[in-house]
Amino acid sequence: KQDDGPKVNDPRLLPDKFLQRTAKVVYILEKKHSRAATGFIKLLADKNSELFKRCAMFSPVDHRVPRAYVSLADCPPDFVTRPEDYSNMLFICRIVDWKEDSNFATGQLAKSLGQAGEIEPETEGILTEYGVDFSDFSPEALACLPQSLPWVISPGELAKRRDLR
Repeated sequence: KQDDGPKVNDPRLLPDKFLQRTAKVVYILEKKHSRAATGFIKLLADKNSELFKRCAMFSPVDHRVPRAYVSLADCPPDFVTRPEDYSNMLFICRIVDWKEDSNFATGQLAKSLGQAGEIEPETEGILTEYGVDFSDFSPEALACLPQSLPWVISPGELAKRRDLR
């Protein structure tokens, strides 16, 4: 067998191609994810467990977000008796905790969005997940807009601009 690497005792003297970079996370300085996810709720599979009486399972649409236990108190009042009514309903869930010894995070239902597949609930879910403010503009902001409608760009202003339509 041929030896193609240099013999050096100090790894700092080795070329980068011979090094394997390794690291360990010691602290999360800033959380980038909004910790809000859009998804569906369903009853737990094991009907005899103590957890079944207290929690439901939140399954996010985005597979990169973990599933979470949510309290039945956060769920709609008739969810336990009629879970099939909510099988196609989108919800927003905020992840509040994730214990080291648990496979699932703990979440809190924030809002019911509506039926999956409809444009309004799907759009609101995406905007909420990414932390985009989609509330209506304030009256002060709307007052800055032209009030005489229909508004058109004057020919003089249009001549100064490059038309990208």
